[in-house]
Amino acid sequence: MANNIMRLSLIGIVVLAAGCKTLDFYEQKKEEEGIRNTIDCQYQGERLVIRYGKDEVRVLLPSGERVDLYKIPSSPKGTLYSNGEFEFLTRGGRMTFGSQGNAGELTCKPYSTDDDPQPLFK
Repeated sequence: MANNIMRLSLIGIVVLAAGCKTLDFYEQKKEEEGIRNTIDCQYQGERLVIRYGKDEVRVLLPSGERVDLYKIPSSPKGTLYSNGEFEFLTRGGRMTFGSQGNAGELTCKPYSTDDDPQPLFK
């Protein structure tokens, strides 16, 4: 009887450990996917980090504030994301960001965790 309880306990521990490993794997894959969808940009001498999502982008401003912008369907200008205050526009290889009517061109590169050891978006 005691052997059966020990075996069941051991099986439970093994299953729990395997579940934790699976969660770690999926968290790591999610983080890697986020890094692939992120760009590091310069805007008017300051750094912006932009992460693409489904029909939205998240912009991390130099102040640390996060701004969510939503895709505007059928924009004749290119691909436009806006929240009514800020806008991010991509057309060809050119990108601009700013408050509406006062946007500036961005210089961007792929995001690297070497530049930021802490996660930017949670």
